[in-house]
Amino acid sequence: MELQTAQKNFVFQGVIGMALVGVGIVSAFDASFRRTTESIQEIWMVEFGVGFVACLLGLVFVGSAVRYLVHMDRIAEYSERKARHRSSQERRTRKARPKMEAGSSRDTTTEVLEGVRLAAVKTGSL
Repeated sequence: MELQTAQKNFVFQGVIGMALVGVGIVSAFDASFRRTTESIQEIWMVEFGVGFVACLLGLVFVGSAVRYLVHMDRIAEYSERKARHRSSQERRTRKARPKMEAGSSRDTTTEVLEGVRLAAVKTGSL
């Protein structure tokens, strides 16, 4: 599964799941209100049943969205692990650096002077 597919499914099923949970809760509360105000029992029973089913179906969709969230996390983890593995293989197969040639006397003198200057800075005696 690709990351884009998992993201689409996560958003799609998450939105539908939350909407169904909301509709189910509202329908169940409306059914409880109808039970106290109306004398016909079949209306509130059907409405409560539909609300209960919608709420449970919404929870199923939310659970499926969480599944796709886990898939997205695993895809990201797998790609990071694959990149680390690839870089470690490249380090193992990379040839050793060629040895540097001895520098000219001017370069050597500059390096020595820089070392002296750094030593003086470290001790604080300029």
